[in-house]
Amino acid sequence: MERRVVITGMGAMTPLGNSLETTWQGIINGRSGVDYITVFNASTFPVKIAAEVKNFTPDLAAVPQNMQLLTGRSALFSLETSKMALMDAGLDLTRENPNRIGISLGGDEEYQRFSMLNEIYDQRFIHRSFIEGLDVYIEMLQHSSALARLWSYRKKTDISSKLLSIVYNTKGPVESSHTACSSSGHAIGKAKRLIENADCDIIIAGGHCSMVSEFSVAGFHLLGTLSTRNDAPQRASRPFDLDRDGFIIGEGAGMLILEELRHAQNRGARIYAELLGYGSSSNAYRLTDTPPDGRGGDIAMVRALKDARTDASAVDYINAHGTATMLNDRSETLSIKKVFRDKAYGIPVSSSKSMLGHLVNASSAVELIITTMAVKENITPPTINLEKADPQCDLDYVPGTAREQEISIALSNSFAFGGQNASLVVAKFRG
Repeated sequence: MERRVVITGMGAMTPLGNSLETTWQGIINGRSGVDYITVFNASTFPVKIAAEVKNFTPDLAAVPQNMQLLTGRSALFSLETSKMALMDAGLDLTRENPNRIGISLGGDEEYQRFSMLNEIYDQRFIHRSFIEGLDVYIEMLQHSSALARLWSYRKKTDISSKLLSIVYNTKGPVESSHTACSSSGHAIGKAKRLIENADCDIIIAGGHCSMVSEFSVAGFHLLGTLSTRNDAPQRASRPFDLDRDGFIIGEGAGMLILEELRHAQNRGARIYAELLGYGSSSNAYRLTDTPPDGRGGDIAMVRALKDARTDASAVDYINAHGTATMLNDRSETLSIKKVFRDKAYGIPVSSSKSMLGHLVNASSAVELIITTMAVKENITPPTINLEKADPQCDLDYVPGTAREQEISIALSNSFAFGGQNASLVVAKFRG
């Protein structure tokens, strides 16, 4: 018997607010979460703006004592949003079979935050360039083998999935995806497959990221990908705009409760939407640049639509990757045109990153949550700061203001550094 996958709970912590509701209200009202950097002193940096999570007070009591030194800001985001999602789903995992519950996350590497270094090492390390960052690790090895081991373990990208499994006593599969900006999209896709293949009935799936740090800002700036519009933070993220000059690095987390349909119905769960399709692909191009002809992203979208058993003509809305880099926005526009052909001009396409900044490893999950809310509420989110159209980006990007419209099926894209693409299809649950 076919096993269908539905979304029964969601939690979000973003630069727009520390809940699903505040994030969604910020999105539909076109509010920017970008501001000046506060998590470190950026006064000497050429990039002084980011999209930070604000007023975050972690519940350290929820973290097992023997894991507290290993759990950084990003992992704490994942724990908090997973609690939100479980509460939203009305799930008490102690009443469920732990063998049938899984975890599937996409996350960042905790070593990219230098908070521990700030406490221990001379400040001269903090302002070294991206290229010289390896020196910090080498000196740590020489300074303290115990500290180096701790630091090395904190940099493991699966720490959050292990943390959630321990906290919630889940005994099913634990998956971690590490494909840069599409990490949580692939994690959610894997979770879908695990439920369809009868390995799980419930999966906590999503992503988390906290890369607003000296190391990350320096690195992405050297790559030429960050906006330097420091004089106007809230107008700096400008996907598809002709005057865009790069993305805004951000942080946050998004978690979804995915369930097998009959399991959800048997417990009387509220269903947000059905997760219909997942597709992935590689550009087989460069490590950072996006193919100018749009190849790669189109393959992921076609595979997601095939998995969803739906035609491109049925798609009512596309939540774009839309980073606000010159190459990415043009390439994604071409990818969409390849898949949807003439219909591409009639489909609303918008970028949540215009308001959230780029949440990197967490972006896919948060943007799928926004896409799911769009389907549920029949509201197309806007792309803010789109004031001067790029002639090479000529689709309907919903500039400025959200729209009310019927949305039955929507597509969410995540096209990562290294050409690692994920597309997800969600639809209204029809019973």
